[in-house]
Amino acid sequence: MPKKTVVLAPLSDLYRTAFDCCAALWPVFILRVAFLFLNFMFLFVGLALCCWPFLQLILGHWDDLQGGNAKSFINDINWASYFGDFKILIFVGLFAAFYLTFVCFFLAFFDAAVYCQMNENQKKGTEFSWTSFFEGGVKKMIPMVGLQCAWLLLVLGGIFGVCLLTLLGVFIGKVIGLFALLLAISAGLGMIVIMAIMWTAASLSGAYLVDGNGIWESVQLSIEKAMEHKGRAIGAVMLLGLIYFVFFISFTVVFAVLVKIPLIGILFAVLKVLVTSILAIGFNIYMTSLNVALQLEPKVSR
Repeated sequence: MPKKTVVLAPLSDLYRTAFDCCAALWPVFILRVAFLFLNFMFLFVGLALCCWPFLQLILGHWDDLQGGNAKSFINDINWASYFGDFKILIFVGLFAAFYLTFVCFFLAFFDAAVYCQMNENQKKGTEFSWTSFFEGGVKKMIPMVGLQCAWLLLVLGGIFGVCLLTLLGVFIGKVIGLFALLLAISAGLGMIVIMAIMWTAASLSGAYLVDGNGIWESVQLSIEKAMEHKGRAIGAVMLLGLIYFVFFISFTVVFAVLVKIPLIGILFAVLKVLVTSILAIGFNIYMTSLNVALQLEPKVSR
């Protein structure tokens, strides 16, 4: 049976749909800022506990540091007594494991909740709801962790494949000489295409997961979505990434000049951190909304 013609909206309509969804669900942005703040606070407190003996030493010799004796103070430190202590290393290792696990599950909860809210908003026009947000996060948190693990396995497999191809290329290069250069260029271009597909599919897979699909089914559907319609989804995601990159570089260059202004330079340094953080959070949320809009596009009927 022939495929039915599918009329797709222009990318500008997709971007507008994603923006309208973000505007309707504006509390998500506030929650993301709070999540980032809690994440940093938890990290700083944990590092302070891990390095507390060393911090005590610094606080006890604060006057020496202010008096310009920092170099001699650092040279006199017995670093092995602080970072060679087996108990401290165990404590640091346990904290690192706990922190990574905490971040993994917390991030999975937040991503699941945001994807669920945006899916409901773009499907039914549902407004933000605290109840729906936490219900969606709790319901899809474990599958989202599974999806993260699935992509981790795929990435590790890709890295292994690249290493294997590199070794094979070196071997072929010694045998056939100049032709290896053409082979290396072709392999490099192929890897760029594969990375573009994988990055797009990884961001799309969360939208498929919260729409009732399984973990590996979400991975498969997202890869198919990335490649269909001549890479339409890849183009939409890459264009958004390019826009973010241009804005990020522009702000970085401007603030790199402003922070050198005497007296008020420190204020611009703080403002730089705030602006770049807001840009990153806004990009992440908008990308999530765009992924949902792409996932909800009409499918090709067979």
